[in-house]
Amino acid sequence: MPTVTISLPKELKERLDKHKDINWSEVFRRAFEKKVKELEEFELFKRQRGEA
Repeated sequence: MPTVTISLPKELKERLDKHKDINWSEVFRRAFEKKVKELEEFELFKRQRGEA
C-alpha cells in the first residue's frame, strides 16, 4: 500500500498523541475515502445534469 505524509499543526498532533489507542492512519484513510467518494458522486451528478 502506498504511503501518504500529511502535515498537522503541532497542537493537533499533541491532541492526537493523547489517544494512543486510536489507529489514526485508519481514521484518516476512512476520511479521505469518504471525501473522494463525495467528490466522485458530485462529479457524476454534474455530468448527468450536463454541467461538466
